[in-house]
Amino acid sequence: MTERRRKPPVSPELRRQWWERHEEHGESTPHIAEVDHYDVRTVRKALEFEREEKERKEARGVVLRQALEEHYADLYGLAKKIDSALADDGANLLTLRNDRLWSALREHLPRSTMWKNLDRWQRLQEEIKQSEGGLEKRIKQLVKDRSSVKFPVAPHEVGITTDIIWALSSHSRAVAEGKPGIDMSTDFSTRPGDERTTGVSLGEVLIGRIPDKQVARVKEVLGHLLQEVTTLPEHDDMSRHLDEQRRVRRALDDELAIIMLRRIVPGRCKYCPI
Repeated sequence: MTERRRKPPVSPELRRQWWERHEEHGESTPHIAEVDHYDVRTVRKALEFEREEKERKEARGVVLRQALEEHYADLYGLAKKIDSALADDGANLLTLRNDRLWSALREHLPRSTMWKNLDRWQRLQEEIKQSEGGLEKRIKQLVKDRSSVKFPVAPHEVGITTDIIWALSSHSRAVAEGKPGIDMSTDFSTRPGDERTTGVSLGEVLIGRIPDKQVARVKEVLGHLLQEVTTLPEHDDMSRHLDEQRRVRRALDDELAIIMLRRIVPGRCKYCPI
Protein backbone atom coordinates (compact mmCIF):
# COMPACT_ATOMS: atom_id res chain seq x y z
CA MET A 1 0.00 0.00 0.00
CA THR A 2 1.42 3.38 -1.03
CA GLU A 3 2.22 5.60 1.93
CA ARG A 4 0.14 8.78 1.83
CA ARG A 5 2.31 11.88 1.98
CA ARG A 6 1.17 14.60 4.30
CA LYS A 7 0.97 18.08 2.80
CA PRO A 8 3.15 20.71 4.51
CA PRO A 9 1.35 23.48 6.46
CA VAL A 10 -0.04 26.27 4.33
CA SER A 11 2.47 29.12 4.37
CA PRO A 12 1.28 32.73 4.82
CA GLU A 13 2.48 33.49 1.30
CA LEU A 14 0.45 30.64 -0.22
CA ARG A 15 -2.55 31.62 1.89
CA ARG A 16 -2.37 35.17 0.50
CA GLN A 17 -2.08 33.80 -3.05
CA TRP A 18 -5.20 31.70 -2.55
CA TRP A 19 -7.03 34.73 -1.18
CA GLU A 20 -6.06 36.80 -4.20
CA ARG A 21 -7.12 34.08 -6.61
CA HIS A 22 -10.40 33.56 -4.77
CA GLU A 23 -11.36 37.23 -4.16
CA GLU A 24 -9.84 39.02 -7.12
CA HIS A 25 -9.92 36.37 -9.85
CA GLY A 26 -13.02 34.50 -8.75
CA GLU A 27 -11.53 31.02 -8.42
CA SER A 28 -13.69 28.72 -6.37
CA THR A 29 -12.43 26.89 -3.31
CA PRO A 30 -12.71 23.42 -4.98
CA HIS A 31 -10.85 24.66 -8.05
CA ILE A 32 -7.95 26.03 -5.99
CA ALA A 33 -7.80 22.76 -4.04
CA GLU A 34 -7.77 20.70 -7.24
CA VAL A 35 -5.13 22.80 -9.02
CA ASP A 36 -2.79 22.99 -6.03
CA HIS A 37 -3.44 19.42 -4.86
CA TYR A 38 -4.76 20.36 -1.42
CA ASP A 39 -7.79 19.14 0.43
CA VAL A 40 -10.71 21.48 -0.12
CA ARG A 41 -11.18 21.77 3.65
CA THR A 42 -7.62 22.96 4.00
CA VAL A 43 -8.14 25.64 1.37
CA ARG A 44 -11.44 26.71 2.91
CA LYS A 45 -9.85 26.96 6.37
CA ALA A 46 -6.90 28.98 4.99
CA LEU A 47 -9.24 31.42 3.22
CA GLU A 48 -11.29 31.88 6.38
CA PHE A 49 -8.13 32.52 8.40
CA GLU A 50 -6.98 35.10 5.84
CA ARG A 51 -10.38 36.82 5.93
CA GLU A 52 -10.29 37.09 9.74
CA GLU A 53 -6.73 38.36 9.65
CA LYS A 54 -7.64 41.11 7.20
CA GLU A 55 -10.66 42.11 9.29
CA ARG A 56 -8.48 42.30 12.40
CA LYS A 57 -5.96 44.50 10.59
CA GLU A 58 -8.69 46.76 9.25
CA ALA A 59 -10.28 47.12 12.69
CA ARG A 60 -6.89 47.80 14.25
CA GLY A 61 -6.18 50.38 11.54
CA VAL A 62 -9.47 52.17 12.24
CA VAL A 63 -8.75 52.30 15.98
CA LEU A 64 -5.20 53.54 15.44
CA ARG A 65 -6.30 56.14 12.91
CA GLN A 66 -8.94 57.41 15.33
CA ALA A 67 -6.47 57.54 18.19
CA LEU A 68 -3.93 59.37 16.04
CA GLU A 69 -6.53 61.92 14.94
CA GLU A 70 -7.48 62.54 18.56
CA HIS A 71 -3.82 62.86 19.52
CA TYR A 72 -3.26 65.49 16.84
CA ALA A 73 -6.46 67.24 17.98
CA ASP A 74 -5.05 67.37 21.53
CA LEU A 75 -1.82 68.95 20.30
CA TYR A 76 -3.80 71.40 18.15
CA GLY A 77 -5.87 72.30 21.22
CA LEU A 78 -2.73 72.95 23.25
CA ALA A 79 -1.38 75.28 20.54
CA LYS A 80 -4.66 77.22 20.68
CA LYS A 81 -4.46 77.45 24.48
CA ILE A 82 -0.89 78.77 24.27
CA ASP A 83 -2.01 81.38 21.75
CA SER A 84 -4.90 82.45 24.00
CA ALA A 85 -2.63 82.62 27.05
CA LEU A 86 -0.21 84.90 25.21
CA ALA A 87 -3.09 87.16 24.17
CA ASP A 88 -4.10 87.33 27.85
CA ASP A 89 -0.66 88.56 29.02
CA GLY A 90 0.53 85.04 29.78
CA ALA A 91 -2.35 84.04 32.05
CA ASN A 92 -2.48 80.22 32.47
CA LEU A 93 0.84 79.77 30.66
CA LEU A 94 2.44 78.28 33.77
CA THR A 95 -0.50 75.87 34.13
CA LEU A 96 -0.08 74.81 30.51
CA ARG A 97 3.63 74.14 31.08
CA ASN A 98 2.65 71.55 33.69
CA ASP A 99 0.28 69.82 31.26
CA ARG A 100 1.57 66.48 29.92
CA LEU A 101 0.65 67.64 26.42
CA TRP A 102 3.30 70.39 26.75
CA SER A 103 6.05 67.76 27.02
CA ALA A 104 4.36 65.76 24.23
CA LEU A 105 4.39 68.73 21.84
CA ARG A 106 7.99 69.43 22.80
CA GLU A 107 8.94 65.85 21.93
CA HIS A 108 7.25 66.26 18.55
CA LEU A 109 9.06 69.54 17.89
CA PRO A 110 12.34 69.37 19.83
CA ARG A 111 14.21 71.73 17.49
CA SER A 112 11.45 74.35 17.21
CA THR A 113 12.45 77.88 18.22
CA MET A 114 9.01 78.15 19.84
CA TRP A 115 10.31 76.86 23.19
CA LYS A 116 13.10 79.42 23.37
CA ASN A 117 10.72 82.18 22.35
CA LEU A 118 8.14 81.15 24.96
CA ASP A 119 10.80 81.30 27.66
CA ARG A 120 11.94 84.70 26.41
CA TRP A 121 8.36 86.00 26.22
CA GLN A 122 7.76 85.09 29.86
CA ARG A 123 11.03 86.65 31.02
CA LEU A 124 10.11 89.84 29.18
CA GLN A 125 6.71 89.80 30.84
CA GLU A 126 8.40 89.82 34.23
CA GLU A 127 10.78 92.59 33.15
CA ILE A 128 7.83 94.67 31.93
CA LYS A 129 6.10 94.26 35.30
CA GLN A 130 9.27 95.36 37.07
CA SER A 131 9.52 98.41 34.80
CA GLU A 132 5.88 99.26 35.47
CA GLY A 133 6.44 98.95 39.23
CA GLY A 134 9.42 101.28 39.07
CA LEU A 135 7.47 103.68 36.86
CA GLU A 136 4.59 103.85 39.34
CA LYS A 137 6.97 104.69 42.18
CA ARG A 138 8.58 107.43 40.10
CA ILE A 139 5.19 108.83 39.06
CA LYS A 140 4.02 108.90 42.67
CA GLN A 141 7.06 110.93 43.61
CA LEU A 142 6.60 113.26 40.64
CA VAL A 143 3.00 113.97 41.58
CA LYS A 144 4.03 114.70 45.14
CA ASP A 145 6.81 117.01 43.95
CA ARG A 146 4.51 118.89 41.58
CA SER A 147 1.44 119.20 43.79
CA SER A 148 2.52 118.56 47.41
CA VAL A 149 -0.43 116.19 47.88
CA LYS A 150 -0.69 113.42 50.46
CA PHE A 151 -2.99 111.20 48.39
CA PRO A 152 -6.18 111.10 50.48
CA VAL A 153 -7.72 107.66 50.76
CA ALA A 154 -11.43 108.49 50.75
CA PRO A 155 -12.85 109.77 47.43
CA HIS A 156 -14.87 112.49 49.18
CA GLU A 157 -11.73 114.12 50.63
CA VAL A 158 -10.29 117.17 48.94
CA GLY A 159 -7.10 116.43 47.02
CA ILE A 160 -5.67 114.14 44.34
CA THR A 161 -6.23 110.39 44.77
CA THR A 162 -3.81 107.60 43.93
CA ASP A 163 -5.89 106.93 40.81
CA ILE A 164 -3.75 109.56 39.12
CA ILE A 165 -0.80 107.16 39.38
CA TRP A 166 -2.81 104.47 37.57
CA ALA A 167 -3.94 106.98 34.92
CA LEU A 168 -0.42 108.24 34.25
CA SER A 169 1.01 104.69 34.24
CA SER A 170 -1.66 103.60 31.77
CA HIS A 171 -0.80 106.59 29.60
CA SER A 172 2.89 105.62 29.65
CA ARG A 173 2.06 102.00 28.77
CA ALA A 174 -0.22 103.06 25.90
CA VAL A 175 2.46 105.33 24.42
CA ALA A 176 5.06 102.58 24.79
CA GLU A 177 2.76 100.23 22.87
CA GLY A 178 2.30 102.79 20.10
CA LYS A 179 -1.32 103.51 21.07
CA PRO A 180 -3.01 106.85 21.77
CA GLY A 181 -2.51 107.89 25.36
CA ILE A 182 -4.40 110.49 27.37
CA ASP A 183 -5.26 113.64 25.39
CA MET A 184 -5.82 116.62 27.68
CA SER A 185 -8.04 118.31 25.07
CA THR A 186 -10.55 115.47 25.17
CA ASP A 187 -9.80 113.35 28.24
CA PHE A 188 -9.59 116.05 30.92
CA SER A 189 -12.96 116.94 32.39
CA THR A 190 -14.42 118.55 35.49
CA ARG A 191 -17.70 118.44 37.35
CA PRO A 192 -19.05 120.57 40.17
CA GLY A 193 -18.37 119.32 43.67
CA ASP A 194 -19.44 120.82 46.97
CA GLU A 195 -17.98 123.47 49.27
CA ARG A 196 -16.37 125.31 46.36
CA THR A 197 -14.59 122.20 45.00
CA THR A 198 -14.43 120.63 41.55
CA GLY A 199 -14.17 116.97 40.60
CA VAL A 200 -11.33 116.36 38.14
CA SER A 201 -11.24 113.34 35.80
CA LEU A 202 -8.86 111.90 33.22
CA GLY A 203 -11.01 109.92 30.83
CA GLU A 204 -13.39 107.88 32.97
CA VAL A 205 -11.15 108.04 36.05
CA LEU A 206 -11.98 110.55 38.80
CA ILE A 207 -8.57 111.53 40.12
CA GLY A 208 -9.74 113.83 42.94
CA ARG A 209 -11.60 116.86 44.22
CA ILE A 210 -9.77 120.17 44.34
CA PRO A 211 -10.65 123.77 45.22
CA ASP A 212 -12.26 125.61 42.31
CA LYS A 213 -9.46 128.15 42.09
CA GLN A 214 -6.85 125.40 41.55
CA VAL A 215 -8.47 123.75 38.50
CA ALA A 216 -6.44 125.65 35.92
CA ARG A 217 -3.19 124.96 37.76
CA VAL A 218 -3.99 121.25 38.16
CA LYS A 219 -4.77 120.97 34.44
CA GLU A 220 -1.44 122.60 33.60
CA VAL A 221 0.46 120.28 35.96
CA LEU A 222 -1.28 117.22 34.55
CA GLY A 223 -0.34 118.26 31.01
CA HIS A 224 3.32 118.51 32.04
CA LEU A 225 3.17 115.17 33.89
CA LEU A 226 1.72 113.39 30.85
CA GLN A 227 4.69 114.57 28.79
CA GLU A 228 7.24 113.91 31.51
CA VAL A 229 6.26 110.30 32.26
CA THR A 230 7.11 109.33 28.67
CA THR A 231 10.66 110.64 29.08
CA LEU A 232 11.50 108.70 32.24
CA PRO A 233 14.15 105.94 32.15
CA GLU A 234 11.53 103.49 33.46
CA HIS A 235 9.32 104.33 30.51
CA ASP A 236 12.22 103.73 28.12
CA ASP A 237 12.94 100.37 29.75
CA MET A 238 9.31 99.35 29.44
CA SER A 239 9.21 100.50 25.79
CA ARG A 240 12.31 98.46 24.98
CA HIS A 241 10.93 95.35 26.65
CA LEU A 242 7.56 95.77 24.93
CA ASP A 243 9.24 96.17 21.52
CA GLU A 244 11.21 92.97 22.01
CA GLN A 245 8.16 91.15 23.33
CA ARG A 246 6.22 92.14 20.20
CA ARG A 247 9.01 90.72 18.02
CA VAL A 248 9.00 87.48 20.01
CA ARG A 249 5.21 87.33 19.83
CA ARG A 250 5.24 87.66 16.03
CA ALA A 251 7.65 84.72 15.82
CA LEU A 252 5.42 82.71 18.17
CA ASP A 253 2.36 83.60 16.10
CA ASP A 254 4.05 82.15 13.01
CA GLU A 255 5.09 78.95 14.80
CA LEU A 256 1.69 78.40 16.42
CA ALA A 257 -0.09 79.12 13.12
CA ILE A 258 1.87 76.32 11.43
CA ILE A 259 0.69 73.85 14.08
CA MET A 260 -2.92 75.03 14.06
CA LEU A 261 -3.30 75.28 10.28
CA ARG A 262 -1.38 72.11 9.45
CA ARG A 263 -3.24 70.14 12.16
CA ILE A 264 -0.68 67.36 11.83
CA VAL A 265 2.44 67.67 13.97
CA PRO A 266 5.59 65.97 12.65
CA GLY A 267 7.69 63.73 14.84
CA ARG A 268 6.70 61.41 17.65
CA CYS A 269 6.18 61.44 21.42
CA LYS A 270 5.67 58.86 24.13
CA TYR A 271 1.91 59.39 23.90
CA CYS A 272 1.69 58.69 20.17
CA PRO A 273 -0.70 55.77 19.44
CA ILE A 274 1.77 54.31 16.94
